Amino acid sequence: MHLYGEVLDNYVTRELPQQTLVAIDAHVSNCLFCADTLARGTAASTGWERRGLLGRLVRD
Repeated sequence: MHLYGEVLDNYVTRELPQQTLVAIDAHVSNCLFCADTLARGTAASTGWERRGLLGRLVRD
């Protein structure tokens, strides 16, 4: 199970049943794809982006 679309949006805003949030928390902690998707999505939505060789987070 990977995070996409509405499930990802609802996970970020914590608008899912508690049992589902716990399951997704466990999945994200072990899935590089989902952890990266989550990091990119939340960074973009808050005005941050990765720049430079080290991929440091900076504000737009």
